[in-house]
Amino acid sequence: MTSASVDAPGYPDIAHPGTYAVGVPHEEFSRRREHEPVAWVPEPLLWRHSTGGRIASQGSGFWAATTHEAVLSASRRSQDFSSAAKGVFLTDPRTPGDLRLTRQLLVNMDAPQHGRIRKLVTSVFTPRAVRELAGSVTAHAEALVEKVVRAGDFDVVTDLASELPLLVLSDLLGMPAEDRHQLYRWSNHLVGFDDPEYGGGDVDAYRTTMAEAFSYALKLGMQRREHPTGDLISLLANAEVDGERLSDREFCNFWLLLVVAGNETTRHLTAGSLQALVEHPEQRDALVSGAAPVSAAVEELLRWITPIMQFRRTAVQDTELCGQPIAAGEKVVLFYISANRDAAVFSDPQRLDLSRDPNPHLSFGIGPHFCLGAHLARLELAALLTAIRPHLPRLELTGPVVRLESNFVNAVKAMPARIG
Repeated sequence: MTSASVDAPGYPDIAHPGTYAVGVPHEEFSRRREHEPVAWVPEPLLWRHSTGGRIASQGSGFWAATTHEAVLSASRRSQDFSSAAKGVFLTDPRTPGDLRLTRQLLVNMDAPQHGRIRKLVTSVFTPRAVRELAGSVTAHAEALVEKVVRAGDFDVVTDLASELPLLVLSDLLGMPAEDRHQLYRWSNHLVGFDDPEYGGGDVDAYRTTMAEAFSYALKLGMQRREHPTGDLISLLANAEVDGERLSDREFCNFWLLLVVAGNETTRHLTAGSLQALVEHPEQRDALVSGAAPVSAAVEELLRWITPIMQFRRTAVQDTELCGQPIAAGEKVVLFYISANRDAAVFSDPQRLDLSRDPNPHLSFGIGPHFCLGAHLARLELAALLTAIRPHLPRLELTGPVVRLESNFVNAVKAMPARIG
C-alpha cells in the first residue's frame, strides 16, 4: 500500500501514485513546462509489504523532463540517457541480480542488444502486417459493441476497453481465447502494483504473478517449438538471431512485454477515449457526423490520453538537458503526458480537437524505443470508434469513474455506462 501523497508546498506531487487517483495533474505540468521544464523532484516514501513484514521504499529523486523539446532530446540521445543502466521504470532495481533480470526486458536494453532482440518481431508489426489483421480486429470490435448495445448497462473498461485488445492478443499470440482473462489479471497486478485494489504493494503477490505468467509462457513456447503454427509465439519460440535462439528467460520476458503492453496501453487508451467523447459532446458530434475523420480522431485521442505517462532514463555521463546540468547516474523521467500538452508545439493544447493536424504527439515515444505496437493500437482504436460511432450520441456514464493509483499509466479501473 502507498502512503498518503506528500506534496511540495502548494503543488501536487507528480511522483506519487496516489496523486493520479483523482486525475492527471495537468495544471502542475503546465506550471513546470513554463517555469522549470527540467527540474528536480524528490521521491515520496512508499510502503510495501511481504511475509517478512512492511518495507519502506524511497527513491533517490529524479529530473522531470516535461516539455516536448526535453522529452524529444533525451529520447534521441541514447548515448547520454540510457535505458539499460537502471531500467526504464522509476523504481531502481534493488540488487545487481535484479538489474541483470531487468535488462532482459526489451524496453530496458540499449544498443546493440536492443536491436538484436527487437528485429525478431519487427516484421509482425509493420503497417502491412497489421493491415492483414484488420478483418479480425474489426469483427471483434463490432461483436463487442453489439453485445453492450444489447445489454444496455455495461462497464466501459471490462466489457469493451479490455476485451478488444485481449481478443486481438489471443489471435496474435495463438492462445486459447478463454485464457485471455488470465492476461488481464496478470497485467493488472503487475502494472497496478501501487494500487490498493490490485497489487496493493504486495511484493510476494507480485513475484507469484510473475511466476504464473512465466510458467504459462514457457509451456506455450515449448508447444510451439514442437508444433509451430505460424503465430507470433511460434515465431519467437523458433526464431534465431546470429545463429542463436532466445533463451527461456528472454522468451518469457518478450512474451510478458507483448502481453502487458498490448493489453494495458490499448485498454487505457480506449476507456479514456470514450470518457473524453462523453465529456466533449461537440467533438463527439464531429466524429459521428464525419466532420472529424476517424484517423485524425485516433491521433488526437492518443495525445489527449497518453496511456503511458512516463518512462525513465539514467544519465551515463555528466551532461545537460535543455540547459540543466545533469550528473552521471542521475535519473531523468520523460513525462510524455506533459510533452503532449506543450503550447510550444500544440495550438490550444488543453482543448480536445479531433481534427487536429499536424499532431506530433509522443504517446508512442520516439527514437530507438518507439512503440512496436503503434500501428496495432491505432487499428484497434479506429475499429472500435467506427463500430460504436452510430451509438455515441446515446452513450452516457452512469456511475463514478474509478482511476488507478499509478504514476506510470493513465488508467481507469471502472466506468459504468449505458447506451440508451
